[in-house]
Formats: sequence, structure tokens, C-alpha cells
Amino acid sequence: MEKAKLVVVFPIYNGAQTMRKSLQCIADQDFSDFRAIIVDNKSTDATLEIAREFCTKDSRFEVIEQERHLGVIYNFIFCIKLGAEKGEYFCLRACDDLSTSDYLSALLHALEQNPDKLLAVGSSERIDADKTQILKPEPNIFNFQENASQGKVPRGLRFPSEWFYGVYRSAGGAEILLERWPALGGPWCAASYAVAEFVMRDLIVWVDGPMYIFFRGSESEQLYAAKSITHKIQQRWLYAVGCYRVVDKLPPLSWNTRRKIFKMAWRDARGKTNYRIRRHVLHKIRSLF
Repeated sequence: MEKAKLVVVFPIYNGAQTMRKSLQCIADQDFSDFRAIIVDNKSTDATLEIAREFCTKDSRFEVIEQERHLGVIYNFIFCIKLGAEKGEYFCLRACDDLSTSDYLSALLHALEQNPDKLLAVGSSERIDADKTQILKPEPNIFNFQENASQGKVPRGLRFPSEWFYGVYRSAGGAEILLERWPALGGPWCAASYAVAEFVMRDLIVWVDGPMYIFFRGSESEQLYAAKSITHKIQQRWLYAVGCYRVVDKLPPLSWNTRRKIFKMAWRDARGKTNYRIRRHVLHKIRSLF
């Protein structure tokens, strides 16, 4: 079967309360030549019924039922592989998030115009109960390799974690995602961790205009963040070391520049995980690794 131009994959578990709007948001995109696949991860609510109903109204949508419930990491791995197998380009979409109507068209166009890039992203709008934030990347995170070759390393990779839900080129993009997505051992901060390599290797094209709309309040931190001090240290260390090791895929760098990149990665690990660990417990790292 010939690949679709773009595949949108919805990994959904118990998304009945919010999924209709998210599905309709994709249906209403100004780019209409897509294929959308709803992956029901053995939901216990009305997710499957809503998915089937939506598919009868829009032939571009279809639903796949997992035979058994998978953990978040493994379900996303399944969806990444599915998107890359079925489409030249693919993106993932959470069942409680939205985007502007030009999201797919603008990001797809950006990748077609930049054949050396593997991920196209826009800005993010985060909506909380009492405030709304518009998030855009810090300019100094771009041209990372060129700047690093001159010894210039940003203090941190300031980009929205929602970039994970951008549009990927299947050839090349899926490979990086599948390597990095499970590396932390859990879903907390995995999105930022996965995207970091795309940033450091200059594989991202950012489009100022299209917006990913993220609604806070899913309680993901309570569900997936580390609880014990030992686990927090492990997660921060894995995040920092995993980002630092991207230097092995960059042109040769000086020892001093590599040191700066590790410091950047350690700061990012603290900021992205939101784990504030007191100095007197950091010595546990040596005993753990």
C-alpha cells in the first residue's frame, strides 16, 4: 500500500471527555490530504465508541485497538512506528490538545522546503486555569553545531516540550525518536529529552505562526514523575548524560566546549524534570552509577 503524505496518530487511553474536540481539530485543518489513526490503548471509558463514531463521519480517520493495555512508553513506541510505516511524514497528537488550523500545512511545507530537517515545529500556547502562556524558543538554541564549533554553548536549550507533537519526516525522524523516547525509563520529561537531539543536531525547522495548544491539568506530573530522592537523582543524571552524549554525533569539539555542553545538559535536566535536589544528596550519583 502506498504511503500517505502525512499520518496523524492519536495514542489514546480513556480520552472520552476531551477527544472529540481534538479529533475535530485535525479534521478541520486547512491541509486535508492526511490519514488519521486513533490507537485505543484498551480504554475503560467510551473512547472506542467515540472513535468508531467519528470514523463513520470522516473516512480519513480509522481506529486500531490494542490487544492489551500497554504502558505509555510502549504505546507511544507503537504509534511512532505506525506513523513512520504509513506516512512520508507523521505527527502524534494528544487527545486533549488542539492546534491552529494551519498547523499541519505550515509544518509540512517547512519540511518540504528544508530537506535536511527532520522535525518541523511551531510555537506553543499553554492554557492553565488562571493564565495563558505563549511559548517560543530562545534564538540562541539554533545553529547549535556551528556555534559549538566556536565554543559558544547556550546556558540551556529553551524550547517548548510540545515540540514533541510537531511534524516528523519518517525517514530519519522516527529513528531518533525510537532511540530516545524510552531512554529515561518513563514518560516524565521524555518529550523534551527526545526533542533535545533534534535541536543539538540542527534537525529542526521552526515556523513562527502555527500554534500547538496545550491544556494543563492532566496531572501527568503526579502520575509519572519520580517520587523518591534516589529516582529523582537517577532521572536527572540519565537526562543530562543522554543529552551530553549527543556530542558523539556532532563534529569534533574541544574538551572545554564538551564541558560546557555537559553543564548545559545538567541545567536542562534540572529545569525539565523540575527536580530540585539539595547539594548534600548529589554525592549519591557516584554510588548509583
